[in-house]
Amino acid sequence: MNKSFYKEIIAKLESLIRKEYVELILRGLILSLIIGITVFLLFGFFELAAYSKSIVRTILFFVFLVVVLASIVYLILLPLLKYFNVFGSRNYQLSAFTVGKFFPEIKDDLLNAIQLVSAEKSESYYSSALLDAAFKNVYERSKPIKFESIVNFSRVKKLLRSFIVLSFISVLSFALIPELRAASNRLLNFRQEFIPPAKFYFEIFPGNTEITKGGGVDIIIKIKGEIPKKVFLLTREEEQTNFNEHELKIDSTGNYNFSIQQLRSSLFYFAKAEDISSEEYQIKVIDHPVIRSLDVKVISPAYSGIPISQQKDNGNISALIGSTVQISLLSNKELKSAVIEFEDSAKIKLNSENNFVKGSFRIHKDNSYIITVTDLYDNDNLQPVRYFIKAMYDSDPAIEMVYPKQDLNLANDNRVPVEVKINDDYGFSRLTLNYRLSESRYESPQENFSAIEINFDKKVKEQIIDYIWNLTKLSPGVNDIFSFYLEIFDNDNISGPKSAKTQIINVRVPSLDEILANADKTQDNIQDEMQKTLEEAEKLKRELEKIDSDLKKNDQKLTWEEKEKIEQALDKFEKLQEKIESTSEQLKQMQNELQQNNLLSQETLEKYLELQKLMDEMTSDEFKKAMEKMQEALQKMNRNQTQDAMNQMKMDEEKFKKSIERTMNLLKRIQIEQKMDEMIKRTENIEQKQNELNEQTKQNDQNNQKQSDQLSKKQDEITKELERLQEKMQELAEKMSDLKDMPNEEMKKLQEEMDAQKNEELSGETSKDLKQNQMQKAQKNQQQLSENMKQMKQSMQQMQQMMQQENQMQTFTDMMRILDNILSLSKQQEELKDKLQRVDPNSSQFEQNIQKQNDLSKNLNKLLEQMSELSQKTFAITPEMGKALGNTKQKMNQSIQAMQNRNGSMATLSQGEAMMHLNEAAMMMKSSLESMMQGGSGGGGMMSLMQQLQKMSGQQMDLNNMTQMLQQMQQGQLSPEQQEQMQRLAQQQQLIQKSLEQLNKEAKQSGESKKIPADLENIVNQMKEVVTDMNTERLTDDLIQKQERILSKLLDAQRSINERDYEKERKSETGSNFTRNSPAELNLKKETQKDKLRDELNNAVREGYNSDYEQMIRKYFEVLQQQSTGN
Repeated sequence: MNKSFYKEIIAKLESLIRKEYVELILRGLILSLIIGITVFLLFGFFELAAYSKSIVRTILFFVFLVVVLASIVYLILLPLLKYFNVFGSRNYQLSAFTVGKFFPEIKDDLLNAIQLVSAEKSESYYSSALLDAAFKNVYERSKPIKFESIVNFSRVKKLLRSFIVLSFISVLSFALIPELRAASNRLLNFRQEFIPPAKFYFEIFPGNTEITKGGGVDIIIKIKGEIPKKVFLLTREEEQTNFNEHELKIDSTGNYNFSIQQLRSSLFYFAKAEDISSEEYQIKVIDHPVIRSLDVKVISPAYSGIPISQQKDNGNISALIGSTVQISLLSNKELKSAVIEFEDSAKIKLNSENNFVKGSFRIHKDNSYIITVTDLYDNDNLQPVRYFIKAMYDSDPAIEMVYPKQDLNLANDNRVPVEVKINDDYGFSRLTLNYRLSESRYESPQENFSAIEINFDKKVKEQIIDYIWNLTKLSPGVNDIFSFYLEIFDNDNISGPKSAKTQIINVRVPSLDEILANADKTQDNIQDEMQKTLEEAEKLKRELEKIDSDLKKNDQKLTWEEKEKIEQALDKFEKLQEKIESTSEQLKQMQNELQQNNLLSQETLEKYLELQKLMDEMTSDEFKKAMEKMQEALQKMNRNQTQDAMNQMKMDEEKFKKSIERTMNLLKRIQIEQKMDEMIKRTENIEQKQNELNEQTKQNDQNNQKQSDQLSKKQDEITKELERLQEKMQELAEKMSDLKDMPNEEMKKLQEEMDAQKNEELSGETSKDLKQNQMQKAQKNQQQLSENMKQMKQSMQQMQQMMQQENQMQTFTDMMRILDNILSLSKQQEELKDKLQRVDPNSSQFEQNIQKQNDLSKNLNKLLEQMSELSQKTFAITPEMGKALGNTKQKMNQSIQAMQNRNGSMATLSQGEAMMHLNEAAMMMKSSLESMMQGGSGGGGMMSLMQQLQKMSGQQMDLNNMTQMLQQMQQGQLSPEQQEQMQRLAQQQQLIQKSLEQLNKEAKQSGESKKIPADLENIVNQMKEVVTDMNTERLTDDLIQKQERILSKLLDAQRSINERDYEKERKSETGSNFTRNSPAELNLKKETQKDKLRDELNNAVREGYNSDYEQMIRKYFEVLQQQSTGN
């Protein structure tokens, strides 16, 4: 028989049998659970109803156990053993019968085949071929059929649903019936005897608990069930043996409350009502650790300079970020551990020893913390205090550029004074000046900034720092632009230094032409502005006259229309003054720029300063007071007061207009002198460039064509400068031709001389020669050009000196004549006064005296005309002189009016006052003449002092530059050669120091030191410090800055002398101004003129003036004689 068919069929039947057992096991498992739950539930309800004794509950429990075990054995264990074929044997014929019954296509064939195999094993009645055919037939038909599909799990599902329903009912029963839970508990604890439930029971809060010693507790008792009549609480402290009974009262909520305060020992308690008692509870009193003292020490970062702060029993902290906080505390008992817990969950463990704790942490941000201490029994401190940390941030430093606030041009000394204001809350670490070359025609601009560290006191939190930046070593060229800014760093070494920067300032190197062109433009603007202001002043004058005419009415009060017109006139006058202020500021800036670049002679600078004073007087307080009086009169609406104020305002406006006219005329003269300075500077500059080019030509390699071309280009630039010199000389000649008293003939000769030199042509030929490498011819022409420029400079200087001397002598002569007229007028007024005192007011001679006083008044008018004309040419005529003569005019008029009224005493009083004002004017004129003689005699004085300071400033500047060059070459320690250079520089500094000491001594002896605002002794002491540093070979940035500060103070002293020497308190009030023909020129070269002047002076002496005037007249004659001899 073919066994393979048989085995396959048996395997398929085995799968069917196993699946049937699986279904049977599952049904057995669920059924066992159902039986167990059902029996337990039934027994539970039985116990709920019977509340049986322990013996009954024991029987019920073991019955339940037997039922459950039997169901498990029969329903689960036996099928499981059969599944693994451990118990019993397989009945394949039964399984074949089931398959044939379920699958009609097989019917009984499978069963028959199985039976044949069984029969064949016992008896051999059937042939093997027949069995193989039978099995093959069955096998072929059963091959696609899965026998195990017969097994159906529907009964398992039904049982599962029954189990779920039963489980839900059980859970619901136990949940809703607490007594059932208790009954079940009694079943499970079958050996224990349970007392039947009382009518009520107690729920007690807080039950067993712990509290800190000295604390209190509230005991709350709730009664479930029937409410008894009386409820008692029985308590016993740990030391007691008997309970104390406390009757309790029910409250509105149905509860019984009892409060116990300040427990010192553990307490046992329970509730009792009728014969029913609750469980006994314990309130355990424990000794929690307590922080008795807390010490906090805050140590701020060292850089802040904040002192250490200590706090007692206060953990709230306000401190700088990076501060260290040291905590130390004392507890009431020995501790196991202590920890700081922060709000951000961070923790820091503290060191504990017995009951003492210490530790530290660092502040990084705002935070809060608690301190938790734990005793040896793991008890923590209750409700620890939360402390707060306020982190103080180190603010960024601040820096403000005080000077310069905007882009500026580099002065001739290559120095930029820098002033910055810095502040920070805790101090600084460093200050740097950062610079770069932004634009240049000679080299590539720099992208990155270079830094210079500035020394300063880093501990001062708010300060102004002055620093002089010397650009000499950067070799600035024309039109180069250097950009710079300053950066300050604070000293925050916790978060890292923070910084702040100033705005970027550009420093430009202007050309000589540019500086002079700007000055010309400014002067033209000033002339235009002043001309417009003069026209507006003239228009305002007409308006004031119209208003004054309207005010002469009989009405006591002003009308609103009149008030409005006056206010408009005041507003116009104020705007005119503002224009003058603006013009004055322009003039001052221009003068400063020219002075910084050494483009003004001392004489021209003096006149610019005088002009500045004159313009300042046009906006003086006197004008403002007059306007305030007018405003007050307008407020009162009083016609008489307003009319008086209007008269004063008309006078002020007239003086304002005359001052503008005078300023414009004086400015024209100063422009000519400045242009002369410009010509000298241009020739000097061209001569210097030509000499430098001569040297370069001598050293030129003739085979180097590129170098020759460069020399040719430089010569072309000189040619252009010569052309500009020619143009500027023509402009100067045109300006001089506008004034009659200028040396126009000499200027014309100077132009002819320059034309004859043909410098432009000569320079052009030189350029060609250089390009063609004809060096000898080029050098000869270059030498000729240098000599021409030198000669031209000398000629210009001679003409300038001659012009200044002639102007000074002419002014001196005119002032002497005016002084003579003043003294003569004063003498005549004195004689008339004496006569008037002896004449009867009713006599005919009285009328004659009136006529004589009128004649004196007319002579005074002529005198005023002379002064007015002279004031248009010189600053020697001061407003005070005009005011004195104006007062004289007023007193003479009062005298005439008094004589007309036959009031002799009043007339003589006015005449005496007129004579006093004449003498006052004469004294001022005399003082002015003495000042002129002192300056003209070359006798030193402040001029000499300033010249010496100017010389020392130049020496100090050269010394500073050499010192900085030596520092630049220094690498570490000074070499022996550099040490020798350092010693030589120290000797030069000492020489300058001694010169300054000598100058200071002479100034004190001559009384001139009071005029020097700067403290020369302080400068001398600073020089001594520098010499000491240099002798000890301390070549540091600090030494360089000391030298720069010395230079700055020398220059300040020089400028201050300029301003102080001409600083006078003036009141801008002048007498009436008239015009007359100018006097004839004073020509001392002609003998007849000298004789005529000598006669005039002798006549003046014979007039009988006092000894002071005689001495001054004789001295003036001596000065004229010396100057005429010199010419």
